[in-house]
Amino acid sequence: MSSEAARQPVELLLIRSEPPCRRCQDTVAVLQAVAEALPGRVTVRVVSTEDAECARYGAVLTPMVVVNGKIACAGTVPVRSGLERLVAAELAR
Repeated sequence: MSSEAARQPVELLLIRSEPPCRRCQDTVAVLQAVAEALPGRVTVRVVSTEDAECARYGAVLTPMVVVNGKIACAGTVPVRSGLERLVAAELAR
């Protein structure tokens, strides 16, 4: 692995309803907590189901969390520890 690849942060993408539902709001908090625990190593982006990008993932359930382009969960708030494990696995690549 090149040092350039090692510096790439893990992207956490949240596809949420518009207006955001309670689960979507709770998911934002989980994603931000994970990002704050790993400063500079995780980025968080949020798009709504009205965004054209959500069609790429076939989003029908919100919240949907995508980790580096791979769907991690949909329709439920992710468990922080599980999300941290996914992020750690991506960082180890």
